[in-house]
Amino acid sequence: MAAAAPPRRGTGSRRARLPYERTVLRNGLRVVSQPMPHARSVSVGLFVGVGSRHEDASHAGLSHLLEHLVFKGTRAYPAPGALSEAIESVGGSVNASTDRELTVYTSKVPAAHAERAMEVVSELVAQPLLRHRDLSAEKPVIVDEIRMYVDSPGDHVFTMFDELLFGEHPLGREIAGTPRSVRRASVEGVRGHWAGWYRPERIVLSVAGAIDHATALAHAAAWWPDDAATPVHHRLIPFGRPRPVAAGAMRVLHRDLSQGNLCLGMPGVSRAHEDRWALDLLGAILGDGMSSRLFLELRERRSLAYDVSTFAASYADCGTFGVHAGFDPDQAEEVLAAIGRELELICSEPVAPHELERARAYTRGRLELRMEDTAAVAAWLGSGESLLPRIMTVDEVVAHLDAVTPADLLQVARRWIRPDLVRLAVLGPFRGRSRFTRALSPWWRA
Repeated sequence: MAAAAPPRRGTGSRRARLPYERTVLRNGLRVVSQPMPHARSVSVGLFVGVGSRHEDASHAGLSHLLEHLVFKGTRAYPAPGALSEAIESVGGSVNASTDRELTVYTSKVPAAHAERAMEVVSELVAQPLLRHRDLSAEKPVIVDEIRMYVDSPGDHVFTMFDELLFGEHPLGREIAGTPRSVRRASVEGVRGHWAGWYRPERIVLSVAGAIDHATALAHAAAWWPDDAATPVHHRLIPFGRPRPVAAGAMRVLHRDLSQGNLCLGMPGVSRAHEDRWALDLLGAILGDGMSSRLFLELRERRSLAYDVSTFAASYADCGTFGVHAGFDPDQAEEVLAAIGRELELICSEPVAPHELERARAYTRGRLELRMEDTAAVAAWLGSGESLLPRIMTVDEVVAHLDAVTPADLLQVARRWIRPDLVRLAVLGPFRGRSRFTRALSPWWRA
């Protein structure tokens, strides 16, 4: 490998105000790190800027398939299982995940073994073997994983909702693809996907814990030569902004189950949207935690559901927001009507100041507690650097949350939580949709 060239750094004054350091190497790799002096661990993450929304239908699931395949063997760890053993033998963990817009490789180890964690994640991303025999062996495993999601009602109802909202756009597909798309994947396709996307200029190294920035840089500088960055022709969002399918869409999928599951939701906001903070707090007020409105009303007061909560996702140019519930099928109409009433209420009456403060403190506290973990800090830095114009500090997020007023909440609720934006996915022992239309009709007429 060529010797590392002097890195490009930000201004010293700005860097001094931030809890992390950031360097961009000549080859385009971005390195962010945050020392945590009292930690006894180091967490390492490599964030690759590709996910399921960057795939066309013929290559659905390719990002996820590649994420699996790299664990089958790398240059330094050619045998399946050898790489995991290298980390687990020192008490650490190594994992990976594929999402809509990122693929992430992570390792967390005791501080004394930080060098091994850095080596392992770099092997996964920069030195996979991607052999024919490994692809053949892994395909049935992934097909079984897809079937597992389909067989899990609490998972599959979310896929149904995404399909309702995003239609044929990649955001409307299962991240892992379909059994058919996985079975027909070729080694040439996998290698092309890796060569096109797993480039240093598309990757962020994030490190947190008992490690300093210079150490992280010293390791990262050897992974790719300085001239590894090359022009690539993939667009960041090749399919453009999705066009949601018609509002009011409903899908009821019959299965002989003892519980019903539903997702009632609507388009949300992008990561950069100004309504993001108010919508986050609305989600907390409605259905995040045991003191939220939906939990108190549906579970504690009326015993209508064991599991009820809000959900939200934000992407580069769009998002989702809604309510999920698991419930007794015999009480389906009551559950849906109760959810509709809570949504109508939050759009018609201002949230009381004390309730807003509770939601604010709850959201802020969850964030601050999470940031004591080195893995959470590494994830915060890596996802922020990969997906946002710049990494936000916890204090900045708290300031945004603190700025939200009851008037803001009411305005944002009326803008996004509207009957004319709703889509409903239902999974369970139901035939037809009339009972669900009937249950929601008072809110839809409002």
